[in-house]
Amino acid sequence: MTLQTENKPIVSLPWMGKEYIEYLGEALTRIGVNVQLPPRTTGKTIQIGVRNTAEMVCFPLKPTLGNFVEALDNGADTLLMFDSKGQCRLRHYWKIQEFILKNMGYTFKMYNVNFGNILGILKKLSGASYFKILKETVHFYRRVREIDKVKQQWATDRPNIGIIGEMFTCCDEKINYEIENKITRLGAKPVNTVTLSSFIKSDFLKKIHWPTKKRRFDKEAEKYFNGGLGGHGKENISNLLELVDNNIGGVIHLLPMSCMPETSIEPYVNAICRDSNTPLLRIPIDENTAEANLETRLETFVELIKMRGEK
Repeated sequence: MTLQTENKPIVSLPWMGKEYIEYLGEALTRIGVNVQLPPRTTGKTIQIGVRNTAEMVCFPLKPTLGNFVEALDNGADTLLMFDSKGQCRLRHYWKIQEFILKNMGYTFKMYNVNFGNILGILKKLSGASYFKILKETVHFYRRVREIDKVKQQWATDRPNIGIIGEMFTCCDEKINYEIENKITRLGAKPVNTVTLSSFIKSDFLKKIHWPTKKRRFDKEAEKYFNGGLGGHGKENISNLLELVDNNIGGVIHLLPMSCMPETSIEPYVNAICRDSNTPLLRIPIDENTAEANLETRLETFVELIKMRGEK
């Protein structure tokens, strides 16, 4: 049973994976937030962002801005954008989006949501008690973990291909051209290490130690850096080390064009894969990425891995 939503703000948020955001919308509705998700991301959505942002800005800003424009056009008056509070440019997205949208003539309220303010914002938008919000938050996290367990399962009857990279690019199937489905159709098993539950753990549960084996890879990854990098560059090196240690068949590095953390770790990713004799395919994505070209590269990569396995 949901709380009454009459006379409440019409709240929207950008897409970052269909399952994640649809379930998040349901969870917010259950606590009484009046949620109206934007239309699913399309080429039109991306072009809206392209026309209204800087050419070389990190790609995720463009589709998420397009999501907000389409949400506002459909009646939303309140927007939620995640603020990582870290060193990645993502922490500035909500301010840039707010500035652009207001200059486009839209009237709305923008909330930057992070793990420090989320409870207060949800209470304000829903009117629910903190207990109800916390209870629903726990249910949401458990559901996300169930989704992600499937994404991270290894197969025993076909090659496994690990996915590392930038969060948004790896999680949203409209942005990465459904790469996990493509890998599956080509006869391999995608193992996506970049998931929402891992993001929540790395950013919200930083003080909780990982299991011993995972902690070992985290410690090893820290040796590559001189302090914080931003984004999830360090986490990706840790995930890569774990994939290689488990004899992954190949690795795909997904990143938005010009993403600083992911381009910074490229030499490390290259060296780790070279030294472990692990096939690597890097796929930078922006609005100019051609799906046909991506499919050709992906098909060749999977066939290479299959032939290595046969030998």
